Amino acid sequence: MYGKIVLALLGFLLTIGILVVIHEFGHYLFARLFKVKVITFSIGFGPKLFSWQGKNNQWKIGAIPLGGYVQMLDEREAPVTPELKHLAFNNKPPYQKLLIALAGPLFNILFAFIAYYFIGLYGVYNLKPIIASINPTPLVQNLEKIAPGSTIKKINEQPIDSWSQAETIFRNDLAHTDQINFTLEIESVNQQLQLNFNKYKNNRNDYSLTDLGLYPFKYIPVIGYTEPQSAATRAGIKEGDIVLKINGESINNWFQISKLIKSSPSEKLTFIVKRNNTEISLPVIPDSINDEDGQIIGKIGIMPTLDNSLIEKNSFIKHYNPINSLGYAYNACLNLAYNNITALWLMLNGDISWHNLGGPVSIAKASKMAMHQGVKSFVDFLALISLSLAIMNLLPIPVLDGGHILIYSIEWLTGKPMAIQIQQLLFKFGLIVVLGVTFLALYNDFLKLFNL
Repeated sequence: MYGKIVLALLGFLLTIGILVVIHEFGHYLFARLFKVKVITFSIGFGPKLFSWQGKNNQWKIGAIPLGGYVQMLDEREAPVTPELKHLAFNNKPPYQKLLIALAGPLFNILFAFIAYYFIGLYGVYNLKPIIASINPTPLVQNLEKIAPGSTIKKINEQPIDSWSQAETIFRNDLAHTDQINFTLEIESVNQQLQLNFNKYKNNRNDYSLTDLGLYPFKYIPVIGYTEPQSAATRAGIKEGDIVLKINGESINNWFQISKLIKSSPSEKLTFIVKRNNTEISLPVIPDSINDEDGQIIGKIGIMPTLDNSLIEKNSFIKHYNPINSLGYAYNACLNLAYNNITALWLMLNGDISWHNLGGPVSIAKASKMAMHQGVKSFVDFLALISLSLAIMNLLPIPVLDGGHILIYSIEWLTGKPMAIQIQQLLFKFGLIVVLGVTFLALYNDFLKLFNL
């Protein structure tokens, strides 16, 4: 247990340390480029753990590893002697101040691009565009005509060679049209299928093949995980149990299990499971919860098991050459940015719960898993967090880089700096927003940590 905690802590410190250095170095480099005097370059906030005086500025490591900062000479923060006024940040042209603020997120984006470029050279894990299982949404007619095991050969006449490519093309095309043409192949026979997504688009904000109920993997009716203190745990269901029947109905796939549970809130279900070659009958009463649409559904707190043999069979490693890897890195960053912005928008609209927001504990857990899987996975994770950090910092909220960029853009356009009183008011508002989101993320971490 202690080993896992130490690895998670190490992963968190390494992740935050690397990304904060990259981010703050962007601000630092552009400040030096525009001849702004830098006083302190700090990794971490609060009391200093270590510090040393360099030729041009102080270098510092703070006790609170949740960010960093570059302190620059500024007349708004402290008196500046006449001979140093030309080195003060506040006396620089607005376009220089804007670029200094932009440089931090820009360096995070650049790091993500470089990381994905080398991942492309090393080899990218992919799944073949094979529909392994299907649980069609009722929002799209004729989806049920797709047979499990079908290979997606083309989407709107665009050739498909991986599942991730199929997802990208499907999402991009659906943003501009209601009709999608699929060319499928099963047992060497081609199938043309034209589907209308008008109803689907009216009920969804984000589009994906998996949201349609088309999956590149297969869940088998074996309990992979039980939540602590859940209905399943109370009933005695254990990980590894093979679900044979529910209320006398034979179970062939996980979707049956999910459908029966959701349709039976607070109603007794009799599970017949196989454990150690012995069949056991377990009465389970699903908890009643509200789904995303406010409908009352049943939940017992279980997760399925993936058919790993099918995953291994349908997976492959794709290596990009030095030129094509540029395109891979660009698309990886673009898709990740799209997913981040979409998730943020859905969260603001209330379509995604704020409970999905994670903080330091979530990052620590994810970094531990990435480190455990190897260098490539950890670099991939760093790229993901780096790009997410850039997008978050570019939000036009005062105290974030995006807020500074907005203020300096207004100064550039109007030809005069924004009044100090207005800036202070905006920064107070921004600080309240950022602290509120931070506390919410920490609260979510607390709930996840103790499974509440």
